[in-house]
Amino acid sequence: MTTASDRQTCRHDDDAEAGIGVCPSCRSVILRPLRSEAGIEHGAAFATPLVRSRLAENLFLKWEGANPTGTFKDRIMGILVAEAVARSAPGAVVASSGNAAVAAASAAARRGLPLLALVPTNIPDTRRAMLSSLGAAVMEVGHHPAAAYGLARFIARHTRLAELPSTFHASGAEYACRSIGHEIVDQLGEPPDALAAAVSVGPVLVGSGSGIRERTGRHVTLLGGQAAGCSPIAAAFATGAAQVTAWTDPIDSTATSIADPLIGYEHEATFFLDRVRASGGFVHAWPDGDLLDAQRELLAVDGIGVEMSSAAGLLAALDHRTTGPVVAILTGGLTRTAPDGSQPVPIDEFSHRASQHDLQEVIETWHRTQPS
Repeated sequence: MTTASDRQTCRHDDDAEAGIGVCPSCRSVILRPLRSEAGIEHGAAFATPLVRSRLAENLFLKWEGANPTGTFKDRIMGILVAEAVARSAPGAVVASSGNAAVAAASAAARRGLPLLALVPTNIPDTRRAMLSSLGAAVMEVGHHPAAAYGLARFIARHTRLAELPSTFHASGAEYACRSIGHEIVDQLGEPPDALAAAVSVGPVLVGSGSGIRERTGRHVTLLGGQAAGCSPIAAAFATGAAQVTAWTDPIDSTATSIADPLIGYEHEATFFLDRVRASGGFVHAWPDGDLLDAQRELLAVDGIGVEMSSAAGLLAALDHRTTGPVVAILTGGLTRTAPDGSQPVPIDEFSHRASQHDLQEVIETWHRTQPS
């Protein structure tokens, strides 16, 4: 457990600006300082729409499905890829259950940066095809994101490849999501009372709240939604636990974008939970049946299609009682498709383009270090 005295012994003045999001010594999450100036460069070509919903009074929908690859992860990867190029990285590695990898591949393609995507075996075929279409090399690692994250960090430490995590591990992840908060203030004309989003670990919600604070100085209530079949943060909130623990039960959800057991980075989720509690908010979880019903109702009533995971944010917003405006950040659009005939990039071809190391040897070394 990290204590206040532990944090005081570490100096984080320059770490966040250098891209470090979690202190390697005390494991504190490090956010970049709040800035009063408006505007953050990010990967989206334009601001995403804010739509008034007919599902509830004073409910507004921030539709991140309008981003280039259909999710808010475009904002994060636009920042992280740009910073990797600025550091002259020869290539990059991303661990993802699908959305972050596709967003990273899109941003990397625009910058000409070779990309290796490490994905769980259960990612949808549509996302696998998108990765191949965007020119990424793809490798399957384990059955959930934690194993892929472990290998990505091992590769980054033993090569010059840049790691592109969409968790708090990269300070650019939360920072990039501040642009969502900036846009909400501009579009709504005032800060909302509350923000809601589907979350696996939470940079989208913390970052959007930080963006609203940068623009207005106001704090907003943060509302998180998870899938009941894998909901470690919601479980900790429900029991009043001080810390989030990894999900050890079988994963019983097809909401793959948020069904993350958080093995190895529970401390990041604890940081997020602390921020939610301090805001007066909550993290709740819903079974897949409820997520599907909300997904269908949103399409029928407001004409907006989202992936099932995103419906957890909508349900969180509907679960909140307030007379002021509430914004549900709809984190991802409906499933995207790729052109037929896309062929995956072989790992040895990626290794030749992006790394001066024998990447296969690095990966085999990582496998030998893992518990049997």
